[in-house]
Amino acid sequence: MKKARLIVLTMLVIIPLLVTSCVSQVTEEPVVETEAPVAEETEAVVEETTELGPVLKIGQIGMMSGSMALYGLQQQRGFMMGLEYMSGGQMDEEGRYIIANRPVEVIVKDDEGDPEKAVALALELIEKDGVELLQGPVSSASAIALTQVALENEIILMVDPAASYFTTGAYFNPYVFRTARTSFDDTLIVAKYLIENVGPTFAHIGVDNAFGQGSGAALKYSVEKFGGELVADIYVPFETTDFTAYIQQAMDSGAENLFLTWSGTGYITLFQGLADMGALDVMTVGTGYGDNASFTAVFGEDVLNQVGLNVYHYTVPDNAVNDWLVENHFETYKDEADAAINAYPDLFTAGGMASAIALATALEATGGDTSGDAMIAALEDLTFEGPKGTYHIRPEDHVCEQPMNILRLVNLDPDLDDDGINEYEFFETVYVSAYDELGVPCTLAGDYAERCGDLPLVPVE
Repeated sequence: MKKARLIVLTMLVIIPLLVTSCVSQVTEEPVVETEAPVAEETEAVVEETTELGPVLKIGQIGMMSGSMALYGLQQQRGFMMGLEYMSGGQMDEEGRYIIANRPVEVIVKDDEGDPEKAVALALELIEKDGVELLQGPVSSASAIALTQVALENEIILMVDPAASYFTTGAYFNPYVFRTARTSFDDTLIVAKYLIENVGPTFAHIGVDNAFGQGSGAALKYSVEKFGGELVADIYVPFETTDFTAYIQQAMDSGAENLFLTWSGTGYITLFQGLADMGALDVMTVGTGYGDNASFTAVFGEDVLNQVGLNVYHYTVPDNAVNDWLVENHFETYKDEADAAINAYPDLFTAGGMASAIALATALEATGGDTSGDAMIAALEDLTFEGPKGTYHIRPEDHVCEQPMNILRLVNLDPDLDDDGINEYEFFETVYVSAYDELGVPCTLAGDYAERCGDLPLVPVE
């Protein structure tokens, strides 16, 4: 039998848990990185005599249960780590971190990946709980639904980890920002790599939802940009358990490359089907390095030394913010019940932290004013240092430019030192892109299309 070819290449597949700043506005001056706040042995509590502003409530919506609860947990923990980092550990007597002289209370809600529930929860947070900012969610469909809530209530929505570019494209409004990468960040790199190293023709199997459809559109743009062709674009219902017909359709297309976009446990079944039907023998399958906890349940020894794309892995960035995150995340969670698998930052921990850094920086600039006009002015064109390195929020469409990783898989043992806590030291770094290298296109539409200015555009069909 022909040896299976598998190139693990893009962080479009989201794999569920299988085992239970220096900040400045962009100018002609370079961005100067400052050192992380110094963490004292005990966190500082502001004395009673210190006059603080009113409590700032932030509503965080994510998938805190179900098949992607791990991502909600990473989002939540990363956001809290970001608040701790930006506050320098200062808290009020109630244990709330202080940002812009305001104690911050984060109210977490579980939308279960349901867009209607996400909207209902957001309205409850705004109308009943009095939140002034929204952050999240995991689901791209929920993120799209929340854009209208942000517009109607003139409240900032900071999107992370949902990756669909639709939230800062067709569903954009001035109150919607993101620190999450977009599908284009993934596909631009993977298309270039596969076209240069394998061949120009692609098939795509994607989950039939906003995440999968956005990924498919981004893949088409990226493949064509580098001279390739998407010859089969196949969408599959999320609840599918038998992928035979879809895999056969991809194989019949004659494509040299098969690109996968999936979320949830169905990915395991899909990959097993690819192996059983011999797709791995006749096509190069592009997929991605997902979360640490479920990594070894998906990838086997046959993929060692392969190169792939990754959104964030804590072992990759070399900067003061990530150093602080890794050290403090471990110290905070090493004694928790899930410490064996979650003591270290994971795939979307960095995104939660980046959201907190961006919002906190804007709040410092506005003096704690969360009004839409004030926050929009502070967030647009913002450059800041986060766990992945330099981030930049484009003023035109609020896309957040950021580094992306190309890594080589060299190990599948999550606990190399056998201390009972998984370090997940799976990779060696091949390449880390500069934050502004990829040229993510502007996808604004309708009344907002003119905002794109000189940014690269997706060709109109």
